[in-house]
Amino acid sequence: DLGAVGNLAAGPFGSPNRWNKGINEPEVGGHWERSIGLHRTSDSYVVQSSSRHDAVLWFGPASALSTIYVPFVVHMEIPSSYRSGIQEVFSRSSAFWASCVIQNIANLKWKPMMEIVQTVQQNLERDSIQLVTELLDTTTNSQDLESKLTDNAAHVVETAWKLSDDLLFQFASGFYNDPSTNVMGETDGYPAWWLNAVGFRDGPPPPPIGTKCCRPPAGWEDGYGHGGGDGDGSEREGYENVVTGKEAM
Repeated sequence: DLGAVGNLAAGPFGSPNRWNKGINEPEVGGHWERSIGLHRTSDSYVVQSSSRHDAVLWFGPASALSTIYVPFVVHMEIPSSYRSGIQEVFSRSSAFWASCVIQNIANLKWKPMMEIVQTVQQNLERDSIQLVTELLDTTTNSQDLESKLTDNAAHVVETAWKLSDDLLFQFASGFYNDPSTNVMGETDGYPAWWLNAVGFRDGPPPPPIGTKCCRPPAGWEDGYGHGGGDGDGSEREGYENVVTGKEAM
């Protein structure tokens, strides 16, 4: 399990992704194990054949970990969102980029984010399975069949983009936000095993819990700015020491 607890390469939140080699890997030597749902996958698919009707292609752009498999039947016109999508050009009309963005955002906090992603995947794929079953059993009009499958594909792409936006909002800057349950700005921090592994105990002392600034000494204004003092600036220097000294940090 590339994302198992205790695997430092997976980070604190268990990402199974390992980026391609750069300039340092050859110097160090070694290799990453190849994951099944490789992050740089262009697409994956399953073909569902039948003697009673046309075959169904379940197509998933980008990595299998973040994609949502969508059904198409043989001979139908494939929607443009599933005919576009390349690394060189980012596009919000592309199903490929919708899935790719989900995975890249999920890398920020893999396991808790992927729980949400998998729920959405399962719901959409379950709906697609039900749709295909009903259409193939009851629909004889090929145009009607294609139209409903095209609408379903559009719904999946739209939902995928909304999911990536929701993930970014819910987990932004290390917090957890869920307005529907009145949860805003909560954080679980890092897992204990990872804190121990990276030497968290050896970090700096905790910040002071006292006031960050203090009141100037009583009567300071009598010696500064009102004609008091001996004119050498000692009164001003004393005040600055009170405000910016170690006790005020």
